Amino acid sequence: MNKIPGYNESPAYTGESQALPAGKYICEIKGAKVVKNTSSGTEQLVLQLDIAEGDYKNYYSDAYAADLGKNGSKAKWRNGGLFRQGWEGKSLPYFRGLMTCIEKSNNGFYWGKDPKGSGAENWDEKTLKGKKIGVLFGREQFRASDGSVKFATKAVAVRSIEGLEKSEIPKDKLLDGSSASPGFDTSGFSDLDDTDEDDLPF
Repeated sequence: MNKIPGYNESPAYTGESQALPAGKYICEIKGAKVVKNTSSGTEQLVLQLDIAEGDYKNYYSDAYAADLGKNGSKAKWRNGGLFRQGWEGKSLPYFRGLMTCIEKSNNGFYWGKDPKGSGAENWDEKTLKGKKIGVLFGREQFRASDGSVKFATKAVAVRSIEGLEKSEIPKDKLLDGSSASPGFDTSGFSDLDDTDEDDLPF
């Protein structure tokens, strides 16, 4: 057989995938963008996350690279690796909590006023790129377009890296509204959300 041009550079599609289990992960923020929630019309900050340590390091980057090789410019960052937080109305304390978790996890970083009293303020979401944060990932059931029931793994809550150890792994969220202890059975498992974010750059 003659050598196939481009073979060594081509991604390999084996049909195999390793599902991300529910758990506690130290993540790196790969990008951040303010977007408008299409259902409520309110603004929210969307963080693009990837696993920074352990067996699943670069999980979302690797998945994106494979998708890029297959779908080119239509490739998307998996929705499970996106964390959304609004700040309007009752959401403001949770937004402040998100930023506090990032501040505690990254020495010298601040959001809003400089805690050292310099008078400087930081309201630039681009400065979040490269920062570390603790993230709780949970599994949520959804009904796929073919009618089958699957699980999606999603970033559901944030913690400081120090506070991550004391946190509990989220229970599985089932379609009937109940919850169950997290398991690691990956049958019928998908970590691709059934929603789309056309306005996101990642």
